[in-house]
Amino acid sequence: MRRLLAWVAAAVLLALGVGGVSAGIEEIDYARYDARVTDSKGVSTDLKDFGYATGANILMAIRGEADVEIPFRLIRTIDIGAYVPEERRSPCTVTLRTGRTVALEVDAVEGDRLLRGKAEFGEFRIRMGRVRRLELVALSHLTPE
Repeated sequence: MRRLLAWVAAAVLLALGVGGVSAGIEEIDYARYDARVTDSKGVSTDLKDFGYATGANILMAIRGEADVEIPFRLIRTIDIGAYVPEERRSPCTVTLRTGRTVALEVDAVEGDRLLRGKAEFGEFRIRMGRVRRLELVALSHLTPE
């Protein structure tokens, strides 16, 4: 019962855009989202139960010389530019739920990570490197599978 109440409280805070960054991975970082994915061909798909196929839903990126990890729970949108082969990176702009934007780069390792979700027509899988825009709308449900 306490676990359910914690999930509900976290969902309310997430919906309100309240809460700061905390160290480490939290249980909510395994939750799935309702999302809209636009791929490199410009095709948009609305999804339920969306997130990384394995591991926590945390974007791993580069900011200047630093590695950064941003949990999906803090992200409203991710816009990813074209891959630059010489640098093995793609420019990326993350808009946080607070409205603040952060300029980052996504490397080839992150670009190869598999995302999955459920579309109205069936199972949906895409590599992060094929995503041009990701909109995280809301939590799909509060219990990880």
